[in-house]
Amino acid sequence: MKRHGTDGVSLTFGLIFLLLAGWWVLGRAVDIALPALGWAVALGLVAVGAAGLVAALRGGSRQPARNGEDTE
Repeated sequence: MKRHGTDGVSLTFGLIFLLLAGWWVLGRAVDIALPALGWAVALGLVAVGAAGLVAALRGGSRQPARNGEDTE
């Protein structure tokens, strides 16, 4: 089976949809009273995790140039 590249736009909208659905379910199930700083820390951690996910998906092996040779 031929492997294809990741569609970044579809991935982004899928993750946004999952985030909103999860937020809705969490809001229905649990009453969380966090101060503003707590929300900022939580959102920061989610952003760092999302950035790590995107970096992992972009991945690919980057090979360094050989001893001064141009790669042009």
